[in-house]
Amino acid sequence: MRLLLTTCVALVSGSCLAQSLGGGAHPVQARIVVEATQIQPDSEFELAVVLDMAPAWHTYWAFSGDAGLPSRVDWRLPDGFQADELRWPGPHRYTEAGDLTVFGYADQVALFTHVQTPDALPDTLHIGAEVSWLVCADICIPGDTTLTWAHVPGTSIPDRGILARYRPLLSTPLTAADPVNWSHTIRDIGDGVRRVEVSLTAQGDGQGLPDFYPRSVGESAYIEAGPRQIQGRGRVRVHQEIVPYAGEAPARVLTGVIGYEGGDGIPRYRSVSIDLTTTQAASFDLLGTSYAQDTARTGSLWIYLLMAMVGGLILNLMPCVLPVISLKVMSLVGQAGESAARVRQLGLAFVAGIVVTFLALAATVVALQAGGEQIGWGFQFQSPGFVLFLTGLVFLLGLSLFGVVTIRLPGACFGGVGQGEGPGASFANGVLATILATPCTAPFLGAALGFAFSQSAGIIFAIFAAAGIGMALPYLVLAWHPGWIRYLPKPGAWMEHFKQSMGFLLMATVLWLLWVLGKQLGMEAVVWTGAFLLCLALGAWFLGSWVDLRSSARQRAVAWVAALAIALGGYVVFLRPLLVQPVSAGSTTPITDSEWEDFDVDRVEAHIGAGRTVFLDFTAEWCWTCKVNERTVLADADVRDRLKKMDVVLVRADWTSRNTEITQMLRAFGRSGVPLYVIFPGGRPEQPLVLPEVITTGIVLEYLDQAEMIRKKTG
Repeated sequence: MRLLLTTCVALVSGSCLAQSLGGGAHPVQARIVVEATQIQPDSEFELAVVLDMAPAWHTYWAFSGDAGLPSRVDWRLPDGFQADELRWPGPHRYTEAGDLTVFGYADQVALFTHVQTPDALPDTLHIGAEVSWLVCADICIPGDTTLTWAHVPGTSIPDRGILARYRPLLSTPLTAADPVNWSHTIRDIGDGVRRVEVSLTAQGDGQGLPDFYPRSVGESAYIEAGPRQIQGRGRVRVHQEIVPYAGEAPARVLTGVIGYEGGDGIPRYRSVSIDLTTTQAASFDLLGTSYAQDTARTGSLWIYLLMAMVGGLILNLMPCVLPVISLKVMSLVGQAGESAARVRQLGLAFVAGIVVTFLALAATVVALQAGGEQIGWGFQFQSPGFVLFLTGLVFLLGLSLFGVVTIRLPGACFGGVGQGEGPGASFANGVLATILATPCTAPFLGAALGFAFSQSAGIIFAIFAAAGIGMALPYLVLAWHPGWIRYLPKPGAWMEHFKQSMGFLLMATVLWLLWVLGKQLGMEAVVWTGAFLLCLALGAWFLGSWVDLRSSARQRAVAWVAALAIALGGYVVFLRPLLVQPVSAGSTTPITDSEWEDFDVDRVEAHIGAGRTVFLDFTAEWCWTCKVNERTVLADADVRDRLKKMDVVLVRADWTSRNTEITQMLRAFGRSGVPLYVIFPGGRPEQPLVLPEVITTGIVLEYLDQAEMIRKKTG
């Protein structure tokens, strides 16, 4: 399919260019050449079409590779003349735009055939050929011509010496006398796809030769040419995949050509065939292997407690909690004129909300693990019901900041603090900030939580408490030194504009939550959730318009009943059908990026067993850190080029919805949540490389270089 699309584009663009060239010289010139002193009755001679290419242009071999088209020759011979199949000199390997591997010829090539003459010859021989080709440089141009050659039997034919140069380049069967050692491995990597790896040791500098050129697998499959990896001088490894067409059985035989440098410096080409029916199954147990380092050493608990505290502190800088933290900052500004005791009281309430929520999460983890569940950090976001609840809550808070309705978090006036924010509201803000922080995994926090999830209940509580204290630390310091608030801007009219700008941040959070929901339940669920939010907004507007300080008790009751009825009706009509339908584990939308494979244990094991380097991206749609890394670092041109050059298999393990196998893999690496980036070097699955949670282009390239060094040591 890739070959077909690429060729179609090349033909269309080439046809347009050919028209623009008008009468200009085509980059390919063709002619017929005959190698014989004379043509006699009942004899044989060599016949060829010679193609001369302009500098920097190339035509294609019998198997053109991932793009291009083979040249075609249709002979027009006198009656009684018989021509064998076209014979092709050994090709060269080229890399075209898009890292496509192709096989062909530059400068000049002669395409041979062997001709048998009849017992009687005509007075004049007329030999013709219909020749077509595709020639490429920066762009591709199709070409064709009709060639003729006339000869009077019995007269001499000039010896041009062209074919003598190409005859040694024709492929012949490989024999024991050829100075080349070769071997191959065949892996079934699923769906009938065979991955063939050919290892060669022969004369050559490793730059151009030796090489293996796949040629044919029959009509039921096609070949995807892979990279050629240099293992050392005269040692290379060549990869290709044999992919069956839809509904067809796997191919049984691969034919190809081995090229090596002869003792005289002239390339030699030998034809071979590979039986594809004998495959080797992957023997690597992906889920049965533990990759985490031993963490039971003395004093390690204190290290992980410190990592949890530092990671919790860094959570304040993550985008997940920005909207709620911004509201807390606005609240602190509003407290600039308050007494030190009140500022300390509200600050400690916010701190308590954070720490208590972390402890509640720890209790939930302990309870679920006791019931046999396998969960990780941010597990609540794998529940569509929780995402829907949080979407509605954040949406209402955003409407409140826009002035549509006045919403006070629980305890807004708790403790007799009048109309301002009370300890209960500060506590609730701390709870909300912590909940919104759980999709993010800050540096140090991932390793600490991964350690905690494999420990006893007491250690789980200790690690979670340390993370909560770390996140609450800045506000604890402010509560302990309330006088520092005087350095914040003074309250004023600007606070109203700031409050409304925070409303836009909350609405951006709603969009993110809708994106997560769409990945879990499909985009139709986003539409129905939008309808529910419209009902919620209508109810909030109704409440905000009809209830104020002058409203009577009856008016308040009617407004509340109407608002709740609208919201409840929206829930019953739009949301409840979404929540009652079953959601299977791992039911997220398949990956659309064609360069990435969905996580599948059998297929990953097959890739690893075949000796390929594998890059695993553990991610989730609700993980902001994951999305930033994917859209910046993993999409970087340098990173993508290096991945293609190394022929790395890209696998994305999407943890948006619950997936037991992905959870097991995270545990195997000592992690409790995403993101997690792992590279399995080719041929060394026992030495996976684990990247940090926050990555840069330089970090990824450095780890890829390490993986390549490890892979080469196995060669």
